[in-house]
Parts: sequence; structure tokens; C-alpha cells
Amino acid sequence: MATRLQQGFSLVELLIVVSLLSLIAAIATPALFEEDVADVLERAAADVAAAFRTAQAEAIRTGKPHGVNANIFTQSIQVYRLDEAVSPAAVTYDVYHPVTKQLYALQYNNGGAVPAMSAVFFKFDGVFFPSAFMGFSGTTGVPKFNQMGSVRMLNTGYVRLSFDGQTRTISISPVTGRVTVQ
Repeated sequence: MATRLQQGFSLVELLIVVSLLSLIAAIATPALFEEDVADVLERAAADVAAAFRTAQAEAIRTGKPHGVNANIFTQSIQVYRLDEAVSPAAVTYDVYHPVTKQLYALQYNNGGAVPAMSAVFFKFDGVFFPSAFMGFSGTTGVPKFNQMGSVRMLNTGYVRLSFDGQTRTISISPVTGRVTVQ
């Protein structure tokens, strides 16, 4: 009668295999979680572009002026609605993000692991306004700035984000309000 031999691994062999797998996992894990600088910057630029597109879409949808306040000093971007029912018209921050259902606001900072707004520039009919308000006309979505009843059309508008030596520029086209990321 033939005896059947049981074959397996010794405890030492199992410990060696487990330690090698642990070493490989320890080396590979940080690479899985490190984000590329370009990816972080692209995602932030896409968020800013989405804020401008949302303001324009809301202006067209509701027939009421909406816009974006890009404040370089507070490193924040907020989508607003212009309440023309009061005199003078008042900026109201009551626009909600379509996905998160929170007030539409983005926050950036100088330093750290978050991109910073390095430039905000809006020029309307040859005049540069120190404010960072970029509005869209109700029903048409045309980019404009209403200065106490005097409507000025957009000539040039952009927000520039910087992160770790790289930049992305979010531009708003005059007349059409098309938002592009460069």
C-alpha cells in the first residue's frame, strides 16, 4: 500500500513570501496615492470653468442675471444671482451647486497642496474694474458688467490658477461667454 505524501510550505517559506509581498506593497502604495501636479491643476481649472458655466446657464434658465465673484484676496470663487428687484441691484449668494446641493463656492489658498489664484482680470468696454465680478445677462447669457445702470460688455476676462510652477488659464470669451481652459 502506497502512502500519500503531504506536501506544503514550511513556516519559514511562508514568512519569506509574506515579507516580500509586504515590501512590494510598501514601495508601490505611495505611488498609487500621489497625485500628479498637472492632474490637481486640471481638476481645479475644471471646477472654476464649471462655476462660470453654471452662472451663465442659470442666467439663461431663469432669465435673471447671474455671475461669478473671483476674489484673489480671499482666494475664493462664488456664484451669485443679481437681485434687480431692489435698488440698487444687490448681489445675492444663493446659487447652489447642482451636484453637492451646497452654496456654489470654491476656496483656494496660497501655499499648501491646493492651487492658488494668481491672477483675476476682467475688462469691460475698455475699462478695468478692480472688482472681480463677472456677470452674465439674463436670458441671453452674454458676459457683461452692470455699473449702476450702465451696462458694459466684456472685452477680456480670465482667471489664472498656479500650482507648483505650473499654470492654467480659464478664459471667458466676449459676446458668447464661452469658457475655455488653457
